[in-house]
Amino acid sequence: MMRRAAFIAMIAVGLAACPRTDRRSDIGMSDTTFVHTMLRLHAVAVDSSLDSLARDSARRMVLRENHVTAEQLDAAVESLAFDTKRAESLWTRIDRDTKKKGPPPPAAPTPAPKTP
Repeated sequence: MMRRAAFIAMIAVGLAACPRTDRRSDIGMSDTTFVHTMLRLHAVAVDSSLDSLARDSARRMVLRENHVTAEQLDAAVESLAFDTKRAESLWTRIDRDTKKKGPPPPAAPTPAPKTP
């Protein structure tokens, strides 16, 4: 009886340790929201017209506009580690859309103040 219980416990621990690539992970937001947020954050990251303060502000604005916190986005990425097919699909969409849109246009030059 004791050996059987130990064997069942070992099997349960072994199964719990295996990655579950066949189950859908709940990433806490829709796939569309995840992709859109990541695309917008990428655009902010590559925008050379932004200094570090403006870039940080733009990141916060992207998250706020998409009703996502940085913690939720981190948790979504961690959850996708358990669903590799879904993760690959999402990253493929992000990569495809990033390439389709190309780099952001350069910022318009700031006009010089008029002197009287």
